[in-house]
Amino acid sequence: MKGYIYVYDQRSAYLKKLFLENGVELVNSIEDEADFYFVKNQKLNRKNVFSLSSLNQNYHFRHLNNMLTAMGIYLKILQEKRNHSILILGFGDLGKQLANLLKNQYDVTICNRNYKDYDQIIQNYKHIDFENLRGTYDLIINTIPHVVIDYQNVSYQKIIDLAQTLELQNYQSIRNVPERSFPYEAALLMYDTIQEVMHHV
Repeated sequence: MKGYIYVYDQRSAYLKKLFLENGVELVNSIEDEADFYFVKNQKLNRKNVFSLSSLNQNYHFRHLNNMLTAMGIYLKILQEKRNHSILILGFGDLGKQLANLLKNQYDVTICNRNYKDYDQIIQNYKHIDFENLRGTYDLIINTIPHVVIDYQNVSYQKIIDLAQTLELQNYQSIRNVPERSFPYEAALLMYDTIQEVMHHV
């Protein structure tokens, strides 16, 4: 098998190293013939083109990548040592993993947009409705993309936003947590997912 890896961060550098260590020949140019291509966001009219965005379409990859994100945020919160009450906006896969990591040490409230997981939420956490967003929290963590969130009736020390970028006071938008906190492990997930796809081609 022959491939092309575009290196643009530490994670993709590890990805290239993993392929080389496992005997895969890598070409130097995106113009060269290869069985697969890993790119940042370039559009290629070829078969077996992978990017972080395309890998995230794979449920197994997305779930494990969310696990790395949740762990990275958990470690960041532990270091700050000043958070007691935490509001998590969203209860999808990432929100669930964050809540599960945080529930034993912090007072966790979940705010989600539907009642799909309501029974599970109220058994383990406090709950507030998305349309009635209010309260006082040390930290708010947003995992909901593409939705206008009204923070007007919420008092907080800090917001960590994993899904949007806004202009707010005491606000931090964080992307690519796996790359920042666990670049090798993130590369390993990418490597395994690409290898799995290529074995079925």
